[in-house]
Amino acid sequence: MSTASDCDQPPENTEQTETIPIVDVEEPLALPPPPPEDEWRPIPEHTNVDASRFSFSLCGITPVILGVFSLLLLMLCGFFGYHYFQSVQESESKMKSLIQQTESLQNKEENFLQVLKALEQNKEILQQLQKQNEYITEALQELNVEQGDRCGPSLSHWVQYRDHCYHQTVQIVSWLECPDLCISLNATFLKTERSRLMYIMKLLAANHTWLGLSYNEEDNQWKWEDGSLPSPGLSSSENKSGCGRDRDL
Repeated sequence: MSTASDCDQPPENTEQTETIPIVDVEEPLALPPPPPEDEWRPIPEHTNVDASRFSFSLCGITPVILGVFSLLLLMLCGFFGYHYFQSVQESESKMKSLIQQTESLQNKEENFLQVLKALEQNKEILQQLQKQNEYITEALQELNVEQGDRCGPSLSHWVQYRDHCYHQTVQIVSWLECPDLCISLNATFLKTERSRLMYIMKLLAANHTWLGLSYNEEDNQWKWEDGSLPSPGLSSSENKSGCGRDRDL
């Protein structure tokens, strides 16, 4: 029979519990060494902000500088390229002008050679004409000699010498009267050179004759009637008689 005390006691746990101890095998991590005492200073808060601003400013300025240098390089390339092409064009124009000048000089040289050939031909033709002229002159002189005096039989006191006829008056007249007398005879006052005068004087009957030569006091020179000067050594003599006149054949 049970009593009340027996009812109040809890029943005993007859089951036994086994406890297993847990052991931590890993060793604890080593702590880092403490920093030196001078690094225990407080870090200012604005340091990170300034560094970020400086890096941002460098990242923004670098492309600007590179762009400016690229623009300057492009401008320099354009400047030198412009001057290069301009110098090339100038050299081409100078080369063209030199080629044109060379061609013109070649043309002038060809023309000059042609002119020289023409001059040589003309020189040969002139020499031939001179020979023909000499031959014709000799032939005319021989013909005049064969035909005799061509001054005309009706004219007295006329003497032929080469291609001229010379007349001398019989009466004595003054030098001033000779020009009028020459005009009346359709002749001119005698004008000749010293070498030719010697032959004429041999043909004339008189030993003295007037020439168309007078002394000009203003110029202090002897001059012919037409104003020309005589050859050296030929002068008018004083106290001469007769008038000398010549007439072309």
